[in-house]
Amino acid sequence: MADDLSLILEKMVAEIFRLQGADGGLDEAMTQYFADQFWEATQAGYGQTLSSVAYDSPDYHMLKALRENVYQFSDAKNYAQLKELTLALIDDAGNIVDFAKFNELAFKINEKYLRNWLQIEYDTAIASAQMAGKWVDIQKNIDTLPFLQYDAVIDSHTSLICRPLHGTILPATHPFWNRFYPPNHFSCRSTVRQLASGVATKKIPSADIPKMFQTNLGKQSLIFPDDHAYFIGLPDEIRNRKAP
Repeated sequence: MADDLSLILEKMVAEIFRLQGADGGLDEAMTQYFADQFWEATQAGYGQTLSSVAYDSPDYHMLKALRENVYQFSDAKNYAQLKELTLALIDDAGNIVDFAKFNELAFKINEKYLRNWLQIEYDTAIASAQMAGKWVDIQKNIDTLPFLQYDAVIDSHTSLICRPLHGTILPATHPFWNRFYPPNHFSCRSTVRQLASGVATKKIPSADIPKMFQTNLGKQSLIFPDDHAYFIGLPDEIRNRKAP
């Protein structure tokens, strides 16, 4: 797969230089590569695949929605990547750089999108999918298990976001979960536990969650939140593309 990725990148960079810009489109091979990575992570996190769940079941509808989101995010990621590559064609003096210089700049840009950020996004897809699957189970069992308890992993790596939320018990229908249902940040390890009964937390805590995570991704049937930077300023024709 590494050879395939190198070829995809080589062709993409050469084409951008030839056309002197991405012209607002997408590189379909690069977009598909991203989608394959994120869909793999999604199914791994969810613990099931579309083909393994009953048709028209809650799990089927959730996974179908998550797949659509994965493709939308992959389109948005590639659009941001191509936009940055296009900007790299022009130097600070407003002149078009030669191919050697562009290739050097393109390598650094692609390293961000393919090395630095992709792993974080892959891990986020796993965490989001785990919590989406859990949200489906919560709804299935809400009559007999009506409470949720916030469970953070408490150790030396526990974030300042999740630590104050740990142990909070509230009904699954409480608005608290619209904002604080995990994941609440990149590399979030928190989860929730469904309870048959419990004493609701009286003094409800808060936390400084990044804006893009201030939502219940499971309830919204999303892997990546709508406020992610890739989606900001994304043209409607890109955002509204459907998964194949």
